Amino acid sequence: MSIVTRTGDTGTTGLMYNRRVHKSHPRVEAYGSVDELNAALGMARATTQHAFIQDSILAIQKDLVLVMGELATHPGDLERYEKDGFAIIDPTFTAR
Repeated sequence: MSIVTRTGDTGTTGLMYNRRVHKSHPRVEAYGSVDELNAALGMARATTQHAFIQDSILAIQKDLVLVMGELATHPGDLERYEKDGFAIIDPTFTAR
């Protein structure tokens, strides 16, 4: 079994809508870090016995998926992203 993309490694990775950025781009680092956090929360949710904690973590994970989607979209494509039905995080939201 071969696991290759056939495009070669030019040091770039794909964002939504076929945009290419360097693998070291801060956007890639950011959504990778959020993904790692989401995985850790998934492990915490799977091991807790408390329904309240499970439900709370699940709500956070759902929000993190939205964050990752937006991070994986070039700012120039956010309008298209929203038009395609994906949620955009409200920039006016203030945590309490």
